[in-house]
Amino acid sequence: MRTGNRFKNKIISLKDKLKELKIYSLSRSCEFTKRKAKKIDSLNLILSFYNCSLTSAFSLSGWAFQLSQLVNKPVSKQAIFDRLDTDFIKLCRQLLEKSFSSKIKAGKLLNRFSNVYIQDSSCVHLPDSLYSFYQGNKNYTGNHSVAKIQVIYNLVKNTFEELKLSSFTRNDQAASADILRYIRPGDLIVRDLGYFVINTLKEIITRKAHFICPLKNNVHLFYPHNNKPIELKKLLKNKKIFRQQILLGKEQQLPVTLIAVKLDAKNAAYRKRCAIHDRDKRKKLTPEKLFLMDWDIFITSCDELEPKVIQDVYKIRWQIEIIFKSWKSHLKLEKSIPARLKRPFIPEAIIYLTLLLTVLFIMPVYRWALKMTLQVSLIKLTKFITAIMPKTNWSLSILQLLNNQKLIVYELRNRACFCNKLQLLT
Repeated sequence: MRTGNRFKNKIISLKDKLKELKIYSLSRSCEFTKRKAKKIDSLNLILSFYNCSLTSAFSLSGWAFQLSQLVNKPVSKQAIFDRLDTDFIKLCRQLLEKSFSSKIKAGKLLNRFSNVYIQDSSCVHLPDSLYSFYQGNKNYTGNHSVAKIQVIYNLVKNTFEELKLSSFTRNDQAASADILRYIRPGDLIVRDLGYFVINTLKEIITRKAHFICPLKNNVHLFYPHNNKPIELKKLLKNKKIFRQQILLGKEQQLPVTLIAVKLDAKNAAYRKRCAIHDRDKRKKLTPEKLFLMDWDIFITSCDELEPKVIQDVYKIRWQIEIIFKSWKSHLKLEKSIPARLKRPFIPEAIIYLTLLLTVLFIMPVYRWALKMTLQVSLIKLTKFITAIMPKTNWSLSILQLLNNQKLIVYELRNRACFCNKLQLLT
């Protein structure tokens, strides 16, 4: 545990973090600020949003009250409403892009590629009044609004190529081809199973780019030399690491490399428990599926990477997954969106600003806490931060965390804590 005086006195300030992103110059370039602000400037507008959303139920009246307290001048909710336009959304997106650039690292592992893209998505439940903008599921209770945030992030340039909200009805398979407008020869695409579309993979190879993705169940595999079907269970039996050139798809016959790395007993058992207790009872667990859960199985068009390297490269994608988890689960994003909304700019602003807080403040503080103790609870830490930060002008010191360790650590228990799964961020 690092407890030196210099480390204890270290302070992280949300206001300073936003200034480091050059929020005022971004405001001008986005045309959110067109003249010298009399009451509402971009920095205070965002800080007052956090004070409102984290101290009480969110409302425009509450936001206006918090902003009035910051600037010592009365601000009406109509003034806030008028500023929530496309220019403000553009500002939020650019702040979010710049904040991500220092949080996701590829290291020297991927220097051999021109660009490395991570493609991922997450769903957000919105008020049903926004169903016409973001269509979700339908059931006996009515029509429900669900938005899907689609992310394409370039690890080499540290920029978003794409960050947009779409309707839930446009699933990941439909978004699979979105990556094609950005890729060039020598690029690498890393994404999860939801984007598995063989025709898109074929187009990536045609454009002389590369991909890494998990193998989808029930996809036909064939030996390239005799075109006979492959039985994975027989192929992987009594092996720990496996590599094989195969043909993918019954009709497409796409030449790819199959990579399989056997998991240790602990991780394999955890994966099986999750599958057994999955709430989707339509998924039937056959003996073959249970056997394959002992393995990380990927397909790739990049022949020169070793199996262990493929496994490590795919783990980079989890950095965005972790940020999504903290953003949705621990900051109660969906509960902070008012039920009666008819203008899509407001929930869009709430989504981007909540994600910005996660990337810019919550996760850096979490990394600090991991240096002090190995049993930090992300949920407890987030509750602690959101409880005291609005009262301390969004500044936090290491000493405050040290003095409140009991409030942010896991209780004693036998099962593994969540922080053990977040080692990529330490």
